[in-house]
Amino acid sequence: MVAMNDLLWTMIGDDGNGAGWVILTVILTSGVVSALVTKLLERGAKRDERVRDGYADSTAVLVAWGEFPYRVARRTSDEAEVCAALVGRGHDAQEGLACRHAWIVGESVVMSEFYSAITVQLRPQVADATQAAWRRAPASGGAGMVLSDGQPMPQVEVQRFVDLWCLALRYRFGWRRWVFMPGLLRRAISNCGVPLAGPLCPTIRKGTSPRPGSR
Repeated sequence: MVAMNDLLWTMIGDDGNGAGWVILTVILTSGVVSALVTKLLERGAKRDERVRDGYADSTAVLVAWGEFPYRVARRTSDEAEVCAALVGRGHDAQEGLACRHAWIVGESVVMSEFYSAITVQLRPQVADATQAAWRRAPASGGAGMVLSDGQPMPQVEVQRFVDLWCLALRYRFGWRRWVFMPGLLRRAISNCGVPLAGPLCPTIRKGTSPRPGSR
């Protein structure tokens, strides 16, 4: 310890007015600040990775749910095993939506409102399309996979809602995450063409789509 102190004093010197102590304090403080900043950056990077994975899973569940009616329509038979597997996928999609919504609530209440708005508007579309899909005859061969042939299928606007969801997600990463607090975030999402009626009671206007150049 003595040798280390002597070395420090040899490096910084002392003019009798306490300048050496000032220099020593700066050296020690700068090291602490540097370590603190490094630690914060590491924690921020880990947080972004965790949140990015969470939102990616939430998006995947949303797409799987919206695409479920088309899986039913393209089934190759009405055998019990095939139908049971499809029903299982439908239940998994429903459970996934509930679980991902719970995760989003913990990450951002505003984003959970938007996720709810999407599922509320997609739900009747998915229900109508699923009912129509089960009424279709099983697909036989490649031609049967063309859904535009045969009994018409109601449209599920999953791509439009996913585009809107991805547009809103940019506010949860980078500098926007620090700037857009809940009230400002809610307003920013609405200004991008994603209107929310209010906390926990959201709606999305029919035909809403990302504004040109808003990405």
